[in-house]
Amino acid sequence: MSKEDTKQIELYEAKVNELVNVANILTITTPEENAIVIECKAKLNTLGKEYKTEKEKATKPINEALRRIRSWWAPLETRIENEDIRLGGMLLTYKHKIEAEVRKQEERIAARVEKGTMRLDTAEKKIDNLPKIQNTTHTAEGQVQFRKIPKMRITNRDLVPDSYWIIDEVRLRQAVVSGIVVPGAQLYFEERV
Repeated sequence: MSKEDTKQIELYEAKVNELVNVANILTITTPEENAIVIECKAKLNTLGKEYKTEKEKATKPINEALRRIRSWWAPLETRIENEDIRLGGMLLTYKHKIEAEVRKQEERIAARVEKGTMRLDTAEKKIDNLPKIQNTTHTAEGQVQFRKIPKMRITNRDLVPDSYWIIDEVRLRQAVVSGIVVPGAQLYFEERV
């Protein structure tokens, strides 16, 4: 931070401290004290607007530069993410294919054991020799790991208990404020200064 910036911040801090000191000793018991508090609040609001304007002079160019830099990299990031998803899908498809083939072979072996055309110890050896896909595979470039992540799917919305539904408070507020009567909600007014 430059010396000018530091001086400017210190100037605002001094003005705010002055207003806070005045406000701390006031109690509103007379119309004159009420007028002083109104004046303090108005000055504080003005200082807040001035401070925000000064702050934005410094932050807007930085934020714009950040947006510009992110936009340069965005196409490459999107391409990498999409390719990663595509390659992951290919790996999962192959894994599922191998697993299905192994299940079929295991079923055939089990059927032969049941039928009596294969001994149990021979069946165990054959099952042990079936191909297996490891959950983690290492290469010189890195590793790939298959994980099972718990997910959720709604199968019947009507059966989901009400406690799991979220109210759209923005839409509800807009409706109630515009005069629509909504059961379970009411319009009221909160007084603020």
